[in-house]
Amino acid sequence: MHPRMRQGSRGAYRLVRTPLARVDPPRLDANQRAVVDHTSGPLLVLAGPGTGKTTTLVESVAARIARGGDPERVLVLTFSRKAAVELRDRMALRMGAARAPQATTFHSFCYALVRAHQDVGLFVEPLRLLSGPEQDVAVRGLLAGQPDLERLGLAHVRWPDELRACLTTRGFADEVRAVLARSRELGLSPGALRSFAARIGRPDWMAASAFLAEYLDVLDLQGVLDYAELVHRAVLLARRPGVAERLAAHYDAVYVDEYQDTDPAQARLLHALAGSGRTLVAFGDPDQSIYTFRGADVNGILDFPDAFPRADGRPAPVEVLRTSRRSGAGLLAATRLLTQRMPLNRLPAEKVRAHRELAPVRDGGHAEVYTYPTPGTELDNIADVLRRAHLEDGVPWGEMAVLVRAGSRTIPTVRRALTAAGVPLDIDGNDLPLRHEPAVTPLLTALKAVAEAEADASGTDASGTHAESSGPAGPAASPEPAGSAEPVEPARESSWLDTETALTLLASPLAGMDAADLRRLGRALREEERAAGNHVPPPSDELLARALAEPERLVAHDPAYARGAQRLGVLLRKARERLAGGGTAEEALWELWDGTPWPQRLARAARRGGAAGRNADRDLDAVCALFATAARAEERTGGRGALNFLEEIDAQDIAADTLTRRAVRPDAVRLMTAHRSKGLEWRLVVVAGVQEGLWPDLRRRGSLLEADRIGRDGLAEPLTPGALLAEERRLFYVAATRARERLIVTAVKAPADDGDQPSRFLTELGVEPKDVTGRPRRPLSVAALVAELRATTVDPGSRTPSERPPPAGWPGSPRSATRTAAPSCRPPTPTAGGACTSRPRARCRCATATSPSCSPEAPSTSSPTPVPSSGSSAAR
Repeated sequence: MHPRMRQGSRGAYRLVRTPLARVDPPRLDANQRAVVDHTSGPLLVLAGPGTGKTTTLVESVAARIARGGDPERVLVLTFSRKAAVELRDRMALRMGAARAPQATTFHSFCYALVRAHQDVGLFVEPLRLLSGPEQDVAVRGLLAGQPDLERLGLAHVRWPDELRACLTTRGFADEVRAVLARSRELGLSPGALRSFAARIGRPDWMAASAFLAEYLDVLDLQGVLDYAELVHRAVLLARRPGVAERLAAHYDAVYVDEYQDTDPAQARLLHALAGSGRTLVAFGDPDQSIYTFRGADVNGILDFPDAFPRADGRPAPVEVLRTSRRSGAGLLAATRLLTQRMPLNRLPAEKVRAHRELAPVRDGGHAEVYTYPTPGTELDNIADVLRRAHLEDGVPWGEMAVLVRAGSRTIPTVRRALTAAGVPLDIDGNDLPLRHEPAVTPLLTALKAVAEAEADASGTDASGTHAESSGPAGPAASPEPAGSAEPVEPARESSWLDTETALTLLASPLAGMDAADLRRLGRALREEERAAGNHVPPPSDELLARALAEPERLVAHDPAYARGAQRLGVLLRKARERLAGGGTAEEALWELWDGTPWPQRLARAARRGGAAGRNADRDLDAVCALFATAARAEERTGGRGALNFLEEIDAQDIAADTLTRRAVRPDAVRLMTAHRSKGLEWRLVVVAGVQEGLWPDLRRRGSLLEADRIGRDGLAEPLTPGALLAEERRLFYVAATRARERLIVTAVKAPADDGDQPSRFLTELGVEPKDVTGRPRRPLSVAALVAELRATTVDPGSRTPSERPPPAGWPGSPRSATRTAAPSCRPPTPTAGGACTSRPRARCRCATATSPSCSPEAPSTSSPTPVPSSGSSAAR
């Protein structure tokens, strides 16, 4: 931080331009140099884990710019926003921001292309990209409306009878989304899909083709695109006469990172950008192709030499990065054994051998395989391994990771066990739907409360009397019974805000009240009721809800405990008035958000950094995503109201695409799925739960509508068990190659034959599995150690006689010389329930009345066997 300057206003800062630190070019080996020296034509670079792929890509781009290339004519494509940001930063640091070329994702490039050629006559507003949750809601909404359209005779989609019962289920919506995405990836229009389905006799695909046409019409009316449609339209544009020539002339070279993750549509886009022998440098590793469920096709990288030939027609050359800078020699030898079971038939054999036989730069590194009789024992030993590595070997928490196959099934159990063992965790893979984000939930709760209240109020007349009141004057005008002698108790005043919602909002960051504030305010409101003559005031919870709905009641109360409730009540009233005046959900949310100190608290926490700063960043990101979603919903639907927006948010069951990735705790063990670990590395990696049936998971995906059988040139063969096994082995290989020094693979081996059994992958590392039958010998966390000491003190018999110390007061005990003798107990006089009347009462331990015995807390010489007591101080 720059020092404060006292010139001008007090506390002002002077901005100073800090020159960028000069980055010296890295030392490249001969294989990397061969890639960097490539000047023109297509090139495939096989880059295994830890071989310096990103460094080689950056140096290749820097060398092209240094040779006089124009940065504007160089394009770098990758698959994730995080990878694109990393590439931009590294290229800017290497060659300067002004000379760094464009590095972007496939979808970002496609959107820019479609936006630049958008038909202004058809779309007045810019096309908007439909998020994953929004697409899920759109598909489910269209499917849910199909039965009503059929009853009215307006349906254009005729699903087979056997599928009608599942139209409203989440699983069927996922199957339909897979068919839509597969069709657009292959470039099939609704008509082409219909012809294809009619030719092979698939009525379900016939219905899907009609649904695709209806779905695209709805998206066009709303001016939005989903991801698959975005790439499809970009490919059509890139092939359009005139546009294709301009694109080909605009870029001299195209670089692609992680080419093994491309799908057929992205490969067609690359043909339009850099086909016909132009310069296309693709980096990838077929052994790390693990995203088939997203549409990625490993055949793309295997067919690259023939799919992108040189200008003279010869296959594209293949270079191999042969030096592993990540894993030690021992660990590299273990993971190399996995690749022997993953054949690569279509690439040159000598290149495949070089790709698989990487040379390490250092010795060391090893793999360990353990099996345990129960899942609990497995998790206890994993926690022990992590804590011993941290305490005894000095491995930082942030240099360790636990990887699992199935996140939703495994991560919660692992998280509970490791957290209980005192292992700090940073969990990656628990992305939540937007409505479940902690910072979003109170805002949606408040919006729902005011929107429902305003909807109810719209059904009342000017005097506030409900339309369903009986009689012209309503129930209030009904006369009392003639003979009524007792006064009628007035009806208790009701609030438009229910008690549960009010308490939830008061305890949320919108009000910032703690339990003590709520108790003090509740007592004050009850005292106010008593002072007003109500000797039996309502419960404090009800009074809090009423006061929040009518904040003017809180003006006379002490601001020390009432300020938060009064401020929130005013904001709720403003938000309700905003909706009553025709305001949007976004405007009402802004009233609630901007009127509290919460944004300032989050901003201060974000600037301070640390764990609180990372949480604040996450909360601010979630709130920004909420406002963006509200704005998009307003643009797409043309103002359907706050309740409809809340219904749409509530229907989103998948995680939203946030603006930035969640910050990572630097002092915690990473817990994530193997898919998410790709591209990361740690000193110690535990691959847990490698069970047969779970890893490999050979169940076929999408077996109802069989989206994977839709082929561009005909009916595709379904994925065979062998193909599924190959993908699962590649995923295990990715997980195993994340380790730099130590790899630990664990599984459960149940004694019974029909119990859990280890996966076949455990034997493919060339390491003999060790059967561990017990739990760790000694706990390494404070909580576990205290628990063991308490258990041992209460039950000395749990230890061996040699480990058992002499009781305090016995000869040989360290305290025997200094401890005074405990007072003796008089003969006990048991009473009902086993009470002992002997004195002193505090020093006695008594049995029940059926076996009256009283012994002093300190053992006497006539009773050498101590009697443990559950009421002793050790037990407490």
